Amino acid sequence: MAKHGRYLEGLAESLRNVHQQGDTIFSADFACLCEHILEAFDHLGTIMYFAKLEMGGKVESIKRVSGQLTTLREVVAADIEANRATHKGSCARNLHRLMLVITFVRLMLSNLLENPSMQLKDALWNAYQGSLGPIHTYMVRTAVWAGLVTMPTRETFMRSIGETEESARAHVPEVIATSGQVVARLEALYGTAIKMPASDVTFIPTGPPATY
Repeated sequence: MAKHGRYLEGLAESLRNVHQQGDTIFSADFACLCEHILEAFDHLGTIMYFAKLEMGGKVESIKRVSGQLTTLREVVAADIEANRATHKGSCARNLHRLMLVITFVRLMLSNLLENPSMQLKDALWNAYQGSLGPIHTYMVRTAVWAGLVTMPTRETFMRSIGETEESARAHVPEVIATSGQVVARLEALYGTAIKMPASDVTFIPTGPPATY
């Protein structure tokens, strides 16, 4: 079961906390939100293990600077000023990748909510194509597609995060709405001149299957 009991209830609360901060999102609070979001990857089969590893490091980079750059606006502004916003490993680029993870989870949950008969693997693949897929190399996209066979069923996934179809419907609408608004606010920090490059990752590490 997820660390917060009913996973979606806790996720809704974490998103609410960040959403209520408006355009001044605190770096430390956002890092905590991302850690909560990444808990979902423990329940998505071995193929998403690489995403949790990679994105976990990006969360740590935000946490490390949160003492000096207390808001995400400051984080992005510092890297833009230093002309390193698009550089690999920069906090601004890491934040952009984390925004895609939030979008991935939002789309996956939206697919499940709107399509009661859709299996998890289909909801995940549709969400992946609309978020992380466009920045990944062909090799990574192919590996994710091939790895869909390791995905748990919809029912197993819900049970593993401490939810039922009924309890999920009580919280997913808020998660979808607030996560979309948070991402929109973060996107505005970059303006229109900054274009993030695609990932150069070509190898996907796999881990032990999640305990469902």
